Amino acid sequence: MHLPSDREVDRSIPAREPAAHTGHVVSRLVIPLTLVIVGIVLLILGVELFGIVAILAGVIAFVADRIIRLGIVSQGDRDREDEARLQMRRRGRWTR
Repeated sequence: MHLPSDREVDRSIPAREPAAHTGHVVSRLVIPLTLVIVGIVLLILGVELFGIVAILAGVIAFVADRIIRLGIVSQGDRDREDEARLQMRRRGRWTR
């Protein structure tokens, strides 16, 4: 399996659309932030239970997104290391 280096660009894959980026921003930042703001407003209005639940839901959504993104990024590292190990077996030297 060949993994492209930073210098190689696959032109067959379309560039990220601005609309797709906007969707990611909404799901990663706007929704959790909105939940936290709603929770704070509910706390101010005296609805403590729902305020706390909304704040916790926003925090959990944000942390879950970070954990998922970390897993996706680290998968690329594992794939590169597996490829390097294969090359080591074939050539007898470690490639970077």
